[in-house]
Amino acid sequence: MRIFSKIAFLVLVVMLSACREMNNVTPLVNVVAKVGDKVLTSDEIADATPANLSEGDSLSFVKLYVDNWLIKRLKVAEAEELFSEEVDDIERLVNDYRESLLMRRVDQYHIEQNMSEDFSDEDIASYFNTHKANFVLDETLVKGLIVRCDGSTAKSNVLRANIERVNKSASAIQVLQDACTKNGYTLFDNHSGWVNYSDFLSNLPTTKSQNYDHFLDKVGVQDIVSNGTRYYFYITSVCRKGNVAPVEVVSDKIRRILITQRRSEIIKSHEEDILHRAFNEGDAEIVKQID
Repeated sequence: MRIFSKIAFLVLVVMLSACREMNNVTPLVNVVAKVGDKVLTSDEIADATPANLSEGDSLSFVKLYVDNWLIKRLKVAEAEELFSEEVDDIERLVNDYRESLLMRRVDQYHIEQNMSEDFSDEDIASYFNTHKANFVLDETLVKGLIVRCDGSTAKSNVLRANIERVNKSASAIQVLQDACTKNGYTLFDNHSGWVNYSDFLSNLPTTKSQNYDHFLDKVGVQDIVSNGTRYYFYITSVCRKGNVAPVEVVSDKIRRILITQRRSEIIKSHEEDILHRAFNEGDAEIVKQID
């Protein structure tokens, strides 16, 4: 269906009047379309038309705009007829939404004026220590590293010693990295950050169907040979499932919680302030106490 067959001439005139390259020409005020007592004028279309469109694009835009306006007005009219008994409820919902939107805008304004997202390590530690029960792990975490090398390589006490020193000396990791680079070994380094144990195991010749918790109970460097490849691995720290997570693992989550709390505090403070001011200045009052 093409609604514009009856208004093609008017649309063309509107398009020309809406062209932003003709800012010295006052847009026409003629009614372009009408549904009941609702009218669409060329002024409204001109205001909605993007600047710097070509004549062809302007014409396409205007045609679509008028089509959409007509469809919108016709559907609203149909709805008002079909649901006439619900009009009051709809109006109430629309008003509730409008007021809710305005309130959210006010809240956001005061948050932007007063919000600071700077939280110290002490702030995070304080929240963590007060709410440890909320940070229980549902999966085991580990720190450690893995060195993968050719299985034909004889067991190397030097390599083992270099791996073990990583947990004792800050410079030892560089020594290990240099040794791996020199000998063509692959290093998976997670000794300074917690990872899920399952992710750590994914770099070893393991299968998801088996349990490897026995690796966690051993101290020092362990090794596995599989399909011609030797894997040295060293689990330096363990935090098991069911224990409280290390604070550094949940610090970002705690920061988000603190931000949410601070936002709520700003909103509550503003609400208390406007209520107190309105009562004092006589702009609000409780006319009748409700028991």
